Amino acid sequence: MRCYKVVNLVVIKKNEEEEKFNSKKIINACKAARASEEIAKQVASEITDEFLKLKSSRIRESALQKLDSLAPEVANSWREFDTDVKNS
Repeated sequence: MRCYKVVNLVVIKKNEEEEKFNSKKIINACKAARASEEIAKQVASEITDEFLKLKSSRIRESALQKLDSLAPEVANSWREFDTDVKNS
C-alpha cells in the first residue's frame, strides 16, 4: 500500500456525492449571509488552512484510533513507545 501526498481535497456532500473542494463556495456563502468580501475571503482562507495543514498530533491520534480497532496491540505498543521516549 502506498501513501500519497494530498493534492486535492474532496468534499462529501449531504447526498453523499463527492466534489472537489472549492473555497469560492465558502466565500459565496459568507457573502450571501452579508459578510464583506474581506471577511468572506478570510473565513475561506482559514478554513482551507485548517483542512490542508494538519497538526502531526491530529494525524497521530487518527492513526491510533484506527489501530485501536484494527490492531489494538499495535496501538498499545505505539503508545508505550511514545511514553518511553518522552519520559527518557
